[in-house]
Amino acid sequence: MSTPQHHSLPAGLLPTDGFYHWGIVASDFDAACDELGAVCGLTWAKPMRREFDLRQPDGVVTVNFRLTYSVEGPPHYEIVEASPGTLWDPTTAHGGVHHLGYWSTDVTRDAARLQAAGYPCGATAATPDGLPAGFSYHRLHCGLWVELVDLCRKPAYDAWIAGGDFPTFRPPGTPNAEPQT
Repeated sequence: MSTPQHHSLPAGLLPTDGFYHWGIVASDFDAACDELGAVCGLTWAKPMRREFDLRQPDGVVTVNFRLTYSVEGPPHYEIVEASPGTLWDPTTAHGGVHHLGYWSTDVTRDAARLQAAGYPCGATAATPDGLPAGFSYHRLHCGLWVELVDLCRKPAYDAWIAGGDFPTFRPPGTPNAEPQT
């Protein structure tokens, strides 16, 4: 049911044709993959470990966690291993949908539009200039997160889902930054 305050919210901040995954944060990564795989009939891309610096409102932290996506989709199911002290903290991992993922042709621009509409950036890759790079998370007022993901990463992502290696990412301007794909 809509309340009067929701009538003033901006419409169309996220392109519906860009939606491609449901993100689920799991305290027990392996158990979540096993159960969702069995119950939903899903197979998983090769689980990969991610380690990078994450900028959050309270500072930069180094994260290290596993993740995988269902081969079936879109929309794909993403399982993210809980990571203490981040937006993927185990105290907030209750097995439900944590975020909705959208491809973005311009993460910086789309993040700025969300921020201007009252949805500040909750996390992004830590870059020297402080701007969102590669991805950007924004919390909706209902508690759900929205993740913007740079569309230039899609070919590498598609190759991973098809059985290849996980598409690594180093934000532009960081040591050993990978070329943009």
